[in-house]
Amino acid sequence: MEEEAREINAESSFQMTAKSPSHIMNMQVHQVTSRNNEILRRPSEIFGLSHYPRPDSAPLFRYTPIDQTVSPGSPVSLKCAAQGTPTPVITWTRDHQPLLTSLRISLGSFRTALGEIVSHVNLSDVTVRDGGTYTCTAHNALGSSSHSARLNVYGPPFVRAMPNITAVAGEDVRLWCPAGGFPTPTVTWRRDGQTIPSSQRQEILSNGTLLVRNAGQSDVGRYSCIVTGRQGGQTAAAHTYLHVLRPPEIEPFSFGRDLEEGIRTQLSCMVIKGDFPMTINWLKDGKHLQHDPDLESKQISEFSTVLIFKILREHHTGTYTCEAANAAATVNHTTTVRVKVAPKWIIEPSGGTALVGSTVVLDCSARGHPQPVITWMKATGEIAQDFQQVVLDGVRASQAPNGSLLLMEIKTGDAGWFLCSATNSVGKPISKVVQLTVHAPARVITEGSRITGHAGHTVTVTCEATGDSPLTLTWQRHHTPITPSQRVAVRETPMGNMIRAILEIREVTAGDGGSYTCRADNPHGHHAQVFTIAIIEPPTAPSGVTISEVTSRSALVSWTLPQPAAVTIQYRAYLSYNFIWIASTAAEDKSWATHGRNVSVGQWASSHVLAGLTPYQAYAVRLMAHNDLGVSQPSHMHVFTTLEEAPTGAPRDVQVSVGGPRSLIIRWKAPTSSQLHGPLRGFTLALRRQNLQGHLVYITRPATVAAADSSVGEEYKVVDLIPSSLYEVAVRAFTRAGAGPLSSPRIVHATGHDAPSCPPTGVSCRGSGRGGVRVWWSPPPSHCTNAPVSGYTIVVTPTSHITQSSSNQRWEVNTTNLEKNLDGLPPAANISVRVKAFNDVGSSPPNNPVYCMTEDDVPEPPGRVRVVVTGTTRLLVTWLPPQPPTGSILHYTIYSAREDQVAIRDVVGAGGSEATWKEIIGLTPGTRVQVWVTATTVAGEGNPSLRLTAVPAATSKYAPVAVGGGLMWRIGAGAGVTLGCRGLGSPPSTVSWTKGASTTISNGQHTQLLPGGDLHLTGVRESSNYTCWVKNSEGVDSLTHQVIVITIPLPPKLSLSQASHNSLNLTVTPADDGDAPILGYTLHHRGRAGEWVETNVEPGPVDVVVRGLACGAPYHLYLTAWNSHGTSSPSPVLVTNTQGKQPGRPDPARLVEVNATCVILRLYAWPEVGCPITHWKVELGNEADKGSWHPLYPHVTRDVTDLSLCDLSSTLWHLLRLTASSTAGDTVVIYKVSTGDYNGGLVSAESVQEILVGGVMSVDAWLDAHVVAGVVSALLLSTALIICICVIVRRRKYGGYRQGDSLDNKDGGEDDNARNCEITRSHLYSPTPAKKPRGSLASVKTQDETSDPYEICPYATFSVDSSEGTLEYGLSLHAMTPRDCLDHPVHSDHHALEAPAYGHASRQRSQSHYKETEIAYISNRDRGEYANRPKSISGTQSTPAPPSAEPRMWAEESRKDTRSRPHRSRSLTRTESTQRDSSTESNDASSPVQRQHYQQPQVIHHHQQQQLLGQQNPHQQEQNLPQHPRAIAAGRGRPHPLPPIRLVRRLSDSSSSDNSPMTPPRPLHPPSAFSDSRELSEAECDREMLPDERPRSRDNPSPSAGGKRNVKNYSGGKDIKAELNVILQRYKQHQDNAQLYKEKVRNNNHQNNPYSINV
Repeated sequence: MEEEAREINAESSFQMTAKSPSHIMNMQVHQVTSRNNEILRRPSEIFGLSHYPRPDSAPLFRYTPIDQTVSPGSPVSLKCAAQGTPTPVITWTRDHQPLLTSLRISLGSFRTALGEIVSHVNLSDVTVRDGGTYTCTAHNALGSSSHSARLNVYGPPFVRAMPNITAVAGEDVRLWCPAGGFPTPTVTWRRDGQTIPSSQRQEILSNGTLLVRNAGQSDVGRYSCIVTGRQGGQTAAAHTYLHVLRPPEIEPFSFGRDLEEGIRTQLSCMVIKGDFPMTINWLKDGKHLQHDPDLESKQISEFSTVLIFKILREHHTGTYTCEAANAAATVNHTTTVRVKVAPKWIIEPSGGTALVGSTVVLDCSARGHPQPVITWMKATGEIAQDFQQVVLDGVRASQAPNGSLLLMEIKTGDAGWFLCSATNSVGKPISKVVQLTVHAPARVITEGSRITGHAGHTVTVTCEATGDSPLTLTWQRHHTPITPSQRVAVRETPMGNMIRAILEIREVTAGDGGSYTCRADNPHGHHAQVFTIAIIEPPTAPSGVTISEVTSRSALVSWTLPQPAAVTIQYRAYLSYNFIWIASTAAEDKSWATHGRNVSVGQWASSHVLAGLTPYQAYAVRLMAHNDLGVSQPSHMHVFTTLEEAPTGAPRDVQVSVGGPRSLIIRWKAPTSSQLHGPLRGFTLALRRQNLQGHLVYITRPATVAAADSSVGEEYKVVDLIPSSLYEVAVRAFTRAGAGPLSSPRIVHATGHDAPSCPPTGVSCRGSGRGGVRVWWSPPPSHCTNAPVSGYTIVVTPTSHITQSSSNQRWEVNTTNLEKNLDGLPPAANISVRVKAFNDVGSSPPNNPVYCMTEDDVPEPPGRVRVVVTGTTRLLVTWLPPQPPTGSILHYTIYSAREDQVAIRDVVGAGGSEATWKEIIGLTPGTRVQVWVTATTVAGEGNPSLRLTAVPAATSKYAPVAVGGGLMWRIGAGAGVTLGCRGLGSPPSTVSWTKGASTTISNGQHTQLLPGGDLHLTGVRESSNYTCWVKNSEGVDSLTHQVIVITIPLPPKLSLSQASHNSLNLTVTPADDGDAPILGYTLHHRGRAGEWVETNVEPGPVDVVVRGLACGAPYHLYLTAWNSHGTSSPSPVLVTNTQGKQPGRPDPARLVEVNATCVILRLYAWPEVGCPITHWKVELGNEADKGSWHPLYPHVTRDVTDLSLCDLSSTLWHLLRLTASSTAGDTVVIYKVSTGDYNGGLVSAESVQEILVGGVMSVDAWLDAHVVAGVVSALLLSTALIICICVIVRRRKYGGYRQGDSLDNKDGGEDDNARNCEITRSHLYSPTPAKKPRGSLASVKTQDETSDPYEICPYATFSVDSSEGTLEYGLSLHAMTPRDCLDHPVHSDHHALEAPAYGHASRQRSQSHYKETEIAYISNRDRGEYANRPKSISGTQSTPAPPSAEPRMWAEESRKDTRSRPHRSRSLTRTESTQRDSSTESNDASSPVQRQHYQQPQVIHHHQQQQLLGQQNPHQQEQNLPQHPRAIAAGRGRPHPLPPIRLVRRLSDSSSSDNSPMTPPRPLHPPSAFSDSRELSEAECDREMLPDERPRSRDNPSPSAGGKRNVKNYSGGKDIKAELNVILQRYKQHQDNAQLYKEKVRNNNHQNNPYSINV
């Protein structure tokens, strides 16, 4: 709000100098300002939020109105809020006139909870005359504050009536024009009809106010304010009359000097200027004169008055003011009179009586003007004469400010006559004599003392007292006066004002000893002194000697004596060998005198504190009494031991050395024995990384070396530290009493260097020149370098074999830069690049590989160029592609030179065709023609082939020529390929094929001879050479295709080479690579009940170090290798342990201490066996219920020293179960412990007894939770194994085909089960994301997998229309991306960085295929089913895809048996399919994977090009997609020279008559490509197509029942019960689906459509 943004500027001043209405013009109101429209934040006390009482203050506005402009008829509300103390009152004015209420105007106010007064004006149905300046004024006793705001109302101008104004001559006057209307009218002024201003003293201000400066009589007159509207048609006017008056002026006056009380005087006031009428008044001290008979005021004239003082009195002193006033102003003049007055008593002096030693005040106080001076005097004698001034020393005598005399500690000599006088310069002094009387009370002046007397002698005690008479002195004993007898006499002797009394006791005995009181009495008080008489006898030895309150450095010794005597305490350090009792008393005393220390105590003491003792030291003490008569015998010797104390010294010679990259070795020596102050228990090591804020980490270790042996030190190795980091290290010792100080200074030492634990980041590469790659990266993060990086190693591996030999398939280059250009790589190759950082210790793991293509190079000359004469004007030229390949062949150029003419160029394959033959026509018969061929890539035209010469001639026959061969094909295992071959010759030639050396090929299960001569192979499982033979009557020709089958690698071998406490050194031995370079390994490892962790390993025989493992823990490890075709089966699981063992068994004597009240556990004394103990657990049991354990301390950390259990019942046996935990395992011990009784005795001689855990377990032991959990887990695991075996056997009876079987040998039912969905005539299939029931294994997710792995997303919707008698089918397809299907991404970044795919065989990188359980691996590892096989080859594309269409790939699974397919995440849609394809996929020229330069293949001889769809491994995810390399010989992008043959899968059982293997099948037109991470299984497809026909079982009443089950995530085999439910549910579901399969097969056998599409 704008109002809230205002700031109240309290700079207003008020000049109330005039009584007339003109005072309104001289009032400055508050200015409301806003600073850049900022809301000013004020303290809470300004807004009244403070709960403390506020001091009185003037009003302060909290809210004020703003200027407004409204239309007539609108309601308006104005509000003011103010705060102050006292509570302010708010009033409103309009145009400086009081605002009156009416029917339309209402005023109101209220008080808020914060103490603010809120006042408001409400105007309803405003009119133009309601406009004006509204002012709210808040005022209280301390001041006022006001604020004005303008209200403008649209309407004609008007002027309110103006009052007459009276001004003071010589001052400025402002004439306000209360005009209204809006828009704001213009204001003009007239005086007596003349326009003004007419002089420089007159000015019209911007708000219309007329300013008249230095007003005088010439300015008197009638003034008119005229307002005119903006259009000029409407005016209004108002008038006022200005009067100018002269103010009064008083002639100065004053009183006379030295006016004394009692005289007469007067004061005159004369007004010498000013206009009449005028009034003159007198004021005294600012108030009107009161009635006074001695004072009279007389008016002499209308401008003069006299004030007459008939008799001056003391009360006439003050200020007198003459005030003169007229209509213009009020003036005054003031003078002061001070009447001189003689001294007068305020407090008249008086005498008094006091006691000796008290304080006396003699009052004397007087007044007068000037102030009287008071003086005290004292008479020298006993009569009131010869007065002398009292000496005021400020100690015993001083004078108060009012003149009174103050006497301290009165003595008898202070009594007498005192004179107090008061005097000033006026009148006579005044004085008065008073008497002070001092009385002395009785007082014993002999101090009480101790009198010693020998037994049998006379003891005399003297006592003297003083005081006023009558004075008595009395001896008392036991508060009873002593009665004289034969042995006791009291003699009194008066001595003036003193009296003496002597007490005499003859032949004293011990009974006469004690306290005696001498008491003096008189009428003014009494006083007494106590005297003690001690009778000395030969002393006896002190008895009842006790030692108590023993601390570490003191002890309290107490004793009793039958008679008073001084005591000597002898004490010395107690050593058993020093106290062999000596027969001779003299020899014993000599020993005490030599080694002991003596402390003397007064004869009346009964205890003494021995201080300065040594902590934890045994002392012997004996006491002897002595007096004047001799020394007693020593008391019995008492032995005590001082308490322990925390060590005062720190360990010595602390040294730190490097123990390894993650450990430090700390050595130290114990403090000296003089600094321990108790038995040394152990040490606490304190560590902290330097320059890091945080607490020290403490590790407690027991003392292993005796404290007395100062030459031998302690040593401990601290592990699990951060490599290459500085640590602050300190050590402190501790005893039972506590810990000592840390060693100082703290030693700073660094751990050892280690190899970098993180790979370089941001690794990127791109082709750079022919056969070159530029690689750049960023250093590893600083927190994982572990040492300065020395350089980087770049590892380059091609994704396919460059040559047939697998040698030189890896390059390594070292550099110290952050980028590197690699040269000498094969051209046009897809390579994987890894970068490792290394330092002086080792290398980091490599980064996830990145892929890039090397650029093409100039091709070699074409091979096997042949020229055949086919006619008088024609020549047939054939050739083979250049070897080795250096990139995609853009075209071939045939040069033909006729004799000496210029060579003619003919380009072949310029539109994407890969034809390797050309017929040259139009030649001249009989002319010699020279022919040669070149190949061209993007790098340029290559070298020419050999030049051949031929002469066209007439011929009707010529030998056949085989064209279309000489290629090398790399295909995935189980895939299909079409080998091209055409025979050109006359007469027409016949084509036949052989495999290998001489095996003739015919139509069969996996081979199909196509019309025209091509050979189509399906389900290829082995590499071989296929030779095409072309024959006619003129000769024979042949060409050979080399087919290399790429398979997934064989499982590598993983072996353990070395184990340490926190790492495992493994050796990777590669196996067969499947005819494709191994691109890397994935190492999987997990600990006890942990998650599987993946580690990328570079290819080749390497040593792998798995770091960061737990000490002494078991680990399961296995390895997979992957190449461009897929991932191998896992290697056998390697089960091994890191070094270290679980904690050892402790010594009960060192671990447990028992006293009368507590059991003390020294857990830090528990021995470690290679692995540090992480924590302990302390549990309490009892013999009555041995199976029940109550945890006392569930988690005791390593910084704990002694652990005390003090709440145990006495004299009872308790069971303590102690567990020491480490990463290698737990060690449990059970002790039977008994505390002592209340007297300190023990129940048994052995208070700690160990109960061995082992042997035959009792019933209670079997009921232990740990044992029960282990037994139940074993039973559930066995049940799961049996169920899994049953499920597998059951599925084998009907579940698809086995590995190595072809799709072509299945019957109709199996054929239908093998495809995902069958598209029948007039059917539309729109698959939805079909999910496995949540009870299945496929639904169990890991932490990194959020998507349903069996969900078919992205998916396609398509329809097939067919009609009998036609060969064309129309298919529409809509491909959906994962973003279209899902609301959220289905993969985490972790998987996105770890799952590259190569070609069509994507590599499964998730952990799920081995993470779910090792049972699945153990039961299936002999099958080698870890990579699915391709099923079939799809049909041919009838027309090229438009350029805008995104090419996709069809993904097929080898079979739909999900038993051997482990859980996996759905793959990402291929995003880089437009890159160069791999030769491992297909030889088809129209592959859906586009080439780099030509997206549409060229149609040769009006024939469509053949398209073969590659296979995709559904186990592999397509992340970090590599760029696919070209084929070695022909390449994927090579054009086919002959018409393609459209192929579909042959149906073994079909009702169609067109199922002959030699009959070309009808073409289908599927989409060019489709990529899906997973296909629908038969069960899922049928379930989608027939939702209502699915049988309902009791366990599955509805299709959605399975999806609503709540199955927890399976993690590390912890939830075996949930896993069993999953297996059972899956088994039931599979039985239901099997019946649906059979019904579906029977229905499909009656359909006439033999064509199907696999999606």
